[in-house]
Amino acid sequence: MALFEVTAYDKVVYEQELKDFLPQRLFDVHTHVWLDSHRLPEEGESEEKRTVSWPELVALDNSIEDLQETYRLMFPGKEVNALMFLNNACTEEANGYVADCARRSGFPALYFSHPSQSADEVEEKIRAGGFLGIKSYLDFAPAYIPSGEIRIFDFFPKHQLERMDKLGAIVMLH
Repeated sequence: MALFEVTAYDKVVYEQELKDFLPQRLFDVHTHVWLDSHRLPEEGESEEKRTVSWPELVALDNSIEDLQETYRLMFPGKEVNALMFLNNACTEEANGYVADCARRSGFPALYFSHPSQSADEVEEKIRAGGFLGIKSYLDFAPAYIPSGEIRIFDFFPKHQLERMDKLGAIVMLH
């Protein structure tokens, strides 16, 4: 069963307006994969949600299989590759799932880091999982900092950024 219905109208628009406009090879530079079973309780996060949470309203899971099926349905006949990382579950099990997805799919991936990790620990996790760099969220900044005052170093500490620079690794920041 398909994840969603591709209507006759969708097919006409794709064929007439998008198919020849889009390149044969596409690269999605910002893709989340996750399993609900890896999600942690909200403990430790601030009461105020600092990042968007709408993806969790769309699907409990976004497995690698669902992601690949979505690309197949949306971009028939195109080759789609993606840079993957977690949605918000900063756990070893969840990062392990993303590393496994990368190995199985061939898609590159980023390690979902936490600001409490040392530079050595982050580097070790990147190397062990075959990750290209790190991704994190401002949700992990200390809860006492108001949303409008969070700085990059509050969720990507300088020691982590310095190590990523030394490694020539990617830091997904937004």
